[in-house]
Amino acid sequence: MILTVYVAHRKPITVIYNEERTQQPALKMQIYPARTDGGNHPAVLFFHGGGWITGSPDQFKWFANKFAACGIVSALVEYRVHSRHGVLPDSAVEDAYSAYQWMYQHHAQFEVNPAHIALIGGSAGAHIAAASTLSMNTSLPFALGLLNPVLELTVATESQGYTKEELQLINALGPAKAAELSLGSRLERTDIPTLVIYGSLDPLLPTAYEALLSQTGDSRANLELLVAPGENHGFFNYEPWRTSVANALIEFLRAHGAAADCKLEMNGPVTLRNVRNPGA
Repeated sequence: MILTVYVAHRKPITVIYNEERTQQPALKMQIYPARTDGGNHPAVLFFHGGGWITGSPDQFKWFANKFAACGIVSALVEYRVHSRHGVLPDSAVEDAYSAYQWMYQHHAQFEVNPAHIALIGGSAGAHIAAASTLSMNTSLPFALGLLNPVLELTVATESQGYTKEELQLINALGPAKAAELSLGSRLERTDIPTLVIYGSLDPLLPTAYEALLSQTGDSRANLELLVAPGENHGFFNYEPWRTSVANALIEFLRAHGAAADCKLEMNGPVTLRNVRNPGA
């Protein structure tokens, strides 16, 4: 009943998405109902960055508000990080998986089309969003939006922009787990359309090029790579790029079948460069 009231009035509601995991701290997800009429809405779960160490779900609050106004149910996901919970990155990946499963199981309460739930994240948040899908075999997210994602843990160095603390967390995983959580070619699952966006000056981009551009055949068809000229890591948090990235994400969801026919007004003349779209 409480959820129904909040959805009817289009107000954000906070839920605990890991109640079944009694040995974990309660983790919250703030859900913004779609502010358009009708049902069958797409949904997006947003995962903040912070190097698996810190960060806040509020990083994507602007995106959640704009997406909800466009008819996309949006959720800001809290997950475990090292500074607050003393965990390694694999725990954050588990939380991303749990958050997606919660939304999938409760989709009807928010008038969400269960076949159109996407995951979007920035930096480490993009990593855990994508890595959470590696163990999924059914009921997959219908799309991924990865903003300057961490892809390969096994080759992480300070020259790629990692801090000493982040490298310590990766080393603490051990070689086998780090390899298991490295994405690379596995990012290009043929069953999940994926949009990847980097700044051209992001030190993570060369590794991403090597991983993303080496694939052939069917694995190329569902992946799109956009680059913001002259921008560095985290550029999407600021205007005018923030609106440009939001529009690119919404258009990507719409192009893959989501009911998201909306375009935000730009705040400046910037353009994301399409580096790889096999269909273009």
